[in-house]
Amino acid sequence: MVGMAPDPARIPRTVVSLRLDPAVLARVTARAEALGVSRTALVERYILEGMHRDDHPLIDFRSRHGMTAACVAGRRLEVRHVIGQLRAHGGDRAATAADLGVGLHIVDACADYYGAHREQEDAYAAAVAARSAELMALDLAAEAAAPSA
Repeated sequence: MVGMAPDPARIPRTVVSLRLDPAVLARVTARAEALGVSRTALVERYILEGMHRDDHPLIDFRSRHGMTAACVAGRRLEVRHVIGQLRAHGGDRAATAADLGVGLHIVDACADYYGAHREQEDAYAAAVAARSAELMALDLAAEAAAPSA
């Protein structure tokens, strides 16, 4: 998953000179500032996402949970959900497709993407699970602190 890349400050970089349309550069700069990331990190993310789209045309990317999630293009269905269902069905692609209401080609596309990006997808799923647990703990604490009616 693209959003779970290692800290860019710790990865050795190669300097590359690009000629960009001034309007494109202004948009990238504004977006990077709005997201609180460097221009380099944002441009690198966009390049990687574009390459992933070329390799896996049925997979798209959405900003979710403060990270970038791999999703089925044109749907709100994340790759991690498809893989979770595939595991729950013991690898049965047809049962997974039927359960999710999608075609086999969608399950296959997600499985192919997951196979190519397993480490990033697993890290994303773990981060989402940790964030969900954190939010649940906050909800429980707020309920416990609220006066009883």
